[in-house]
Amino acid sequence: MKRLGTVLHIIDNMLIVRSDKTLEKGVSFEDSTVITKKMKRIGKVKELFGPVNSPYFSIKIFKEVQKSEIRNLKNERLYLQ
Repeated sequence: MKRLGTVLHIIDNMLIVRSDKTLEKGVSFEDSTVITKKMKRIGKVKELFGPVNSPYFSIKIFKEVQKSEIRNLKNERLYLQ
């Protein structure tokens, strides 16, 4: 389990996450599975954007994740599986 970042925004079936650290050169995150601290799979990384020293990720949420669970993710830390 590798720390990804903190959820900033929830937009329909997408999350915007601010990374906790600067990215390592050459590491690919796209299509990586994203999980909560309780090990619940919630989505996949779709896009990486923003500055290298403080990047952002867009996460496409899986269809089976309930709306109530999504609302509770605001300001929560997410991880890569």
